[in-house]
Amino acid sequence: MTVEEVITFLEGRLDDFDEFFLSVSQSRRSRAGSTFEDIIKELFKRLDYPFDEQQIINGKPDFLMPGRAYYDRNAPDCIIFTVKRTLRERWRQIVTEGTRGRGFFLATIDEKVSENGLEDMKNNRIYLVMPAALKSKVAHYKKAENVIAFEDFFEDYLDPAMKRWKKAGIV
Repeated sequence: MTVEEVITFLEGRLDDFDEFFLSVSQSRRSRAGSTFEDIIKELFKRLDYPFDEQQIINGKPDFLMPGRAYYDRNAPDCIIFTVKRTLRERWRQIVTEGTRGRGFFLATIDEKVSENGLEDMKNNRIYLVMPAALKSKVAHYKKAENVIAFEDFFEDYLDPAMKRWKKAGIV
């Protein structure tokens, strides 16, 4: 093929290439999100925290703690934990994923959540859980009451719940 023939061939297929590269990009993003969820799952397992995955309760949160059976008996005492690598407006679906829960915890590594978005999440009882380094890196994350580091999630929310659940014989 001559250079001109190659250019003509490629020009006629730009839409196909665009569609192909978009598909590859979306697939990579999906795998990154799944990997982030797998990391959180492994963390919960290694730390011996009880959970059920992908339970349909009014949506499908990633993790329901301590589990579905207890949620059915006492939803307000459960922890609903979802993982989203990036948020955009997808955080809004979390509110429907457990309307009876005390609050919703959303693990993310998204650096671009706006102050208004954080305020909306706060009004919907959504706490963002993220690495401490990220929380301290973004100025408005530092002062937002509903942005917490993973360490704070464990210490202030999950460990006290575990203590209650153990005392009550739930776990």
